[in-house]
Amino acid sequence: MQNVSFTPQRQPVKTHDTVAQVLSMIARTIFVFVLGITPLFFLPVAYAPFNFSKILFVIGGVALALIFYCLSTLRSGKLELPLSGGIMAMWLVAGMGLLSAAFSGDLADAIFGEGFGIQTAVFLALLALVTMVTGILREKKSSVMQVYIVLMGVGIVIGVYHVVRILFGPDVLTLGIFTNATASPLGGWNDLALFFGLALLLALVAIEQFPLTKIGKGLFVAVSLLSLCILAIVNFFAIWIVLGLVSLVVLMYSLTKNRFGDGADDGGASNTVVSIVLSVLVFMMSAIFIVGGSSVGQLVSNLTDISYVEVRPSFGATFDIARNVYGENMFFGTGPNKFVDAWRQYKDPAINQTLFWNTPFQAGFGYIPTFAVTTGIVGVAAWLIVFFFILRAGARVLFARVPTDRFWYFVGASSFVSALYLWGMSVMYVPGPAILLLAAFFTGLLFTAQSQIFPTRTIALSVLNNKRHGFALVALAIVVIVGSVSVLYFSGRHYTSLLSFNRALLAPIDEVSLEEIESRISSSYQLNNNDRFAREIASLQLQKMNALLGVEEPTENQRQQFQTYVANGINAAQVAVQIDPTEPRNQLVLGSIYSTLAAAEIEGAEGRARDAFDAAAQYDPHNPEIHLLRAQLASRVGDLEGARSSAQEAIRMKPDYTAAYLLAAQIDVALGNVDAAIESTRASVTLEPRNPARYYQLGVLYSSVERTQEAIEALEVAIALNPDYANARYFLALAYDSAGRPEDARMQLERVLELNPGNEVVLALLERLDGGLPLSQAPDASEQVSEPEAELGDGGEVISSDDPDSPLLSPVNTVPAQEEETADSTENTTEDSAAENTNEAQ
Repeated sequence: MQNVSFTPQRQPVKTHDTVAQVLSMIARTIFVFVLGITPLFFLPVAYAPFNFSKILFVIGGVALALIFYCLSTLRSGKLELPLSGGIMAMWLVAGMGLLSAAFSGDLADAIFGEGFGIQTAVFLALLALVTMVTGILREKKSSVMQVYIVLMGVGIVIGVYHVVRILFGPDVLTLGIFTNATASPLGGWNDLALFFGLALLLALVAIEQFPLTKIGKGLFVAVSLLSLCILAIVNFFAIWIVLGLVSLVVLMYSLTKNRFGDGADDGGASNTVVSIVLSVLVFMMSAIFIVGGSSVGQLVSNLTDISYVEVRPSFGATFDIARNVYGENMFFGTGPNKFVDAWRQYKDPAINQTLFWNTPFQAGFGYIPTFAVTTGIVGVAAWLIVFFFILRAGARVLFARVPTDRFWYFVGASSFVSALYLWGMSVMYVPGPAILLLAAFFTGLLFTAQSQIFPTRTIALSVLNNKRHGFALVALAIVVIVGSVSVLYFSGRHYTSLLSFNRALLAPIDEVSLEEIESRISSSYQLNNNDRFAREIASLQLQKMNALLGVEEPTENQRQQFQTYVANGINAAQVAVQIDPTEPRNQLVLGSIYSTLAAAEIEGAEGRARDAFDAAAQYDPHNPEIHLLRAQLASRVGDLEGARSSAQEAIRMKPDYTAAYLLAAQIDVALGNVDAAIESTRASVTLEPRNPARYYQLGVLYSSVERTQEAIEALEVAIALNPDYANARYFLALAYDSAGRPEDARMQLERVLELNPGNEVVLALLERLDGGLPLSQAPDASEQVSEPEAELGDGGEVISSDDPDSPLLSPVNTVPAQEEETADSTENTTEDSAAENTNEAQ
């Protein structure tokens, strides 16, 4: 039987079929343009999902390239596919991801996620597809060079863009969405460093290995200098180590290549001089930032007025999560895109002592280590096989004795360095989709170069050799074309739903009614049955319910509306729970609705609220917020002792939990136990003299019995211990006003407003001060304000203003030295201040 032939790799047969050549050229051009422009691509719309936009752009480009390539293949009547173990290994990773998703119990999140995120099974398939489709570039060397040229051009555009914004301020060239200095068209701030580290490596290899014109050398030197500038500003420590090692290797090679080589000087003497000078410069810069560390980082931070620290779980914390997951499912893990579930379930309770107590970390220490948690042993084994083939292909290319084609040797060397660098950084960090897609592209380019340099077996289908191959080609083309169109349709539908949802959430509340927002979210749900959409609808119903509960004498129409909101809210929350029962937030919103009904004395609501909170606790056992919600439920139904017990449990889990302290104080006031509570809190202050929340609780208790001066003293200590303690400043402002110190009250409220921009309650209090009205008589004067929280970037990265100061979390960027010293000195100062003021308060 003769249907598939295996032949050594050979150069494509020359053909004069203009149509086939044009179709193939269109496929290559689309692929080159899409992969090259992806780092720069974005939609200048605030509600457009940033990373999903890049992913959809690549999906669309790859699908179109495949369609045109299939048409070209049908026209020419032949198809040759090199048998590459590396490409099959990439598909093995995608297959193991899909298999793990099947065992996860939550297929939608594991396969697609909310927006085809980088942890999902579908994104793993996209990485494998990009690696495979890169092989179409082997037909034209010019197409490969176009990728390098486009990437260098994109690097110059992005680099100049950021330099301009650094020089003239972040208000320049915002393009409607880049509102802060660290926002970038490429993605995360550290992704910017990864990209320019890649550009610098390509420049070093190109200058050393490829014969360049003066213009070419000038371009690469310019890109190198621009890259060093951006890298210095971002200051990603791990990249400096990699660049230092690579530049040292290139320097040694440049100095000795004619001694150990064949004596040829392919790049010319001028290339060698440029390579040596550039290598020395890169090595020196790397050494300065490695040795100087935080001190040099502080100098750059002061010059640019940019301070950025990204935080992630430490290697030890990630390892502990994996160990616990393996106790339940060693082979398949939790499922792709489900690291956050494992984090909630198994995180160290000590995390609650940090700013990141409620942060939903989407990944662990690095991108690849995260799959040790989410896809188990099978996923780790698949990635190890990929690394094996990358190292094997790179070794074969680099140590080829007499390369038959200098061009493909350069492509092989540069793509190996690039792939090794990007995947290596993926072990130490979690890059955004643009960087990971470039890693897949350079991996595919490495395997393509290997197949061009060394004889490689291929699968060859040719209508000329076997007519039955024609049916195979037609069938294959139909499958690819139909599959590509289907993927485009499904991806576009998914994207549109998220676009509509984000547009609804970002709509100005004073311009769009809750009904209109709800209608938009409902439209999103019709396009994509996402539990987040249903949960948001339930939350909107809860807001409407609470608004009507505040009406003292509701009309019959309002009562009917309330019943409608209750029915819609419970239905939406139950739908969210059905879609993803492992998401604790779904259970919490359902419990909150029943808790509100319990406050309205609806029979059976209390029990159902407790059941929902208990269900949430199963999937998020270390979250003190659940105990706070239980306390609020108990207080609503008159069980004040039970409420106090639950509030104390929340405080035990998180000793600085402001909301729990406030509720506990309110319960003590309601029980008439203020004096006993004050004595108990003062005793707690003695045991925890460094805990600002205890002083806050003491100040609230003093305020409740109008012991204003003592309240002021306690709240001042709380602020001395934590200058950004918004709630302590808020209640201190109320106390200052009661003590006849309106200007001091204004200063505190202005600081609270800085910590809570646009807070309506604070703005109203400032207006009362302007009018000379007492703050104590203002509506909602005892409301809480928000405390500083960790900021989430567009890609889910967690951003902090300083070092997390916990062995369970590690900063990606170098923390400036001066900030650390300032923190130490502030700590010592506040300790002395606390000790002094504690004696006064007691």
